[in-house]
Amino acid sequence: MQRRRLIAIAIYLIVSVLALLLVAGHGPWTGRVLFTVSESHGMHSGDVPVVLLWVAGMACSVALWRDDSP
Repeated sequence: MQRRRLIAIAIYLIVSVLALLLVAGHGPWTGRVLFTVSESHGMHSGDVPVVLLWVAGMACSVALWRDDSP
């Protein structure tokens, strides 16, 4: 059980850091701005798949955390 929780925490941290790096990056693939947070920051269409994959990773992490099977 403890091992599964450590793996769940590792997944959470890795996926979160990768998502942060992808969302904060400024590449040619970022796409159009969907909404603006500040003059130099906003949510781009290229950020949507990153956010969706982050949500999927968090769901997997929660499922692993709650798994009671041996």
